[in-house]
Amino acid sequence: MSLKLNVPSMVCESCAEKITGAIKTVDSEAQVDIDLENKTVTLDSAASESSFKQAITAVGFEVKED
Repeated sequence: MSLKLNVPSMVCESCAEKITGAIKTVDSEAQVDIDLENKTVTLDSAASESSFKQAITAVGFEVKED
């Protein structure tokens, strides 16, 4: 399943690394594409959208609905 999440507080490479790490704790095989300019995270995984949102929130970032 492909998901696109809006993470408006993601502003730098360090933010992207934290978010990628959080996603990988949910699904280590997830394919992750970070777009810092547009503040989006696109990922491909079988895990649920809510589990990724919770993981990203747990590392300090808010996920907005598109």
